[in-house]
Amino acid sequence: MPSPSSRNKSRLSLLKKIGPGILMAGAAIGVSHIVQSTRAGATYGMGLVWLVLAVNLLKYPFFEAGHRYTLATGETLLHGYRRLGPAFLYAFLALNTFTAIISIAGTTFVTAILTPKIPGLESLNPSQVSAVLLLLIFLIVSLGQYRWLSRIIKLMMTVLFVATIAAFLRSVGSDHQTAADFVPPEFWAAASLPFLIALMGWMPAPIELSVWQSLWIKAAEEENKERTSHSEGSVDFHVGYVMTTLLAAIFVALGAWVMYGSSESYASSSTGFTQQFVSLYTSKLGAWTAPIIAAAAFTTLLSTTITVVDAYPRSLAATIRLVIPSLPGSERKAHIVAILVCSLAGWLIIAFSAQNLTTLIDLITTAAFLTAPVFAYLNLRLVLSQHLPAEYRPGLLYKTLSWTGFAYLVGFSLLFLWQRFFS
Repeated sequence: MPSPSSRNKSRLSLLKKIGPGILMAGAAIGVSHIVQSTRAGATYGMGLVWLVLAVNLLKYPFFEAGHRYTLATGETLLHGYRRLGPAFLYAFLALNTFTAIISIAGTTFVTAILTPKIPGLESLNPSQVSAVLLLLIFLIVSLGQYRWLSRIIKLMMTVLFVATIAAFLRSVGSDHQTAADFVPPEFWAAASLPFLIALMGWMPAPIELSVWQSLWIKAAEEENKERTSHSEGSVDFHVGYVMTTLLAAIFVALGAWVMYGSSESYASSSTGFTQQFVSLYTSKLGAWTAPIIAAAAFTTLLSTTITVVDAYPRSLAATIRLVIPSLPGSERKAHIVAILVCSLAGWLIIAFSAQNLTTLIDLITTAAFLTAPVFAYLNLRLVLSQHLPAEYRPGLLYKTLSWTGFAYLVGFSLLFLWQRFFS
């Protein structure tokens, strides 16, 4: 029987290994939760909670693949794609370039909306604030000063998490009055399909985030100077995944209990959205919490934006080095160039599409959903291949859930395209 000291060392070792899964949660708890989940509850009430939970379940195998493959082989998913064949790596590079640009645009824009008013900068519009944010993030990432900021971000993310749980508990059983002339919208109607696709697009996050997980695991192992075991990595992943799934459902509930059935409609403007989001908390926790919630939400979204601006180009740079091993220059330089190109392209999307918040976010998340089947297939093909050691290959339940999830992604994508172009 292990001694108390050995058990304590084991717990400390596990806590030290928990990181990539929390980073995944930090990257996911952004636009999909604060904007889309809240909007789902405000528009359709609690009826969409089951859909949010189902989407998280059906996408689970494709995110879990990032941990599973890297822990089993010591390689990143990118190396696995190359083992499957050059075509798989090229497909990832092409689609990841597209999703990198639109994801940077979406996360930066929502962060700009929630950015506190700074003296001297009050007159800047969201696209101008987005430009300032992208410049500051580029300096932070390129100068390697992310470590000190990450500690503040984790603290503020904790504040938002605790406040969200508190607001949820205060809302349970509260008396919510609906307007006398309110007619509940039918979310299974054809007119609701575009929003449902947009909601599912980044729920809980784009599937290509699984590649980031594998890169983060390798980085954590280098920092800790030891391999992460499969059991440690599994705990790390599931802590992060359960956290992001729980918060997604809670944001739906808050939107439903505060706004659903009222005369207030979900704002498409940036100012209106900010006020509505903060009111989700202040209506349950008191007006005094407004500055705390606003600061926590901004810092949480800033964390997501920094992660997206850093991780997408990092995965692109790593992929390019695998595609062209003889490319001159270091991967670090390729990473910096990729950040500049993707950030500029993302800002151009913001500059020309920032008049309407919901339209821009729906466009970006819909594009993410339509590309999801390709990323899902890459991960599914890899974890079922002979490149994964036999003892780490998934069992029957995992395979069934994987193919069911893949069928769901393909089916809804085809349904949306049919309705969009032929119906």
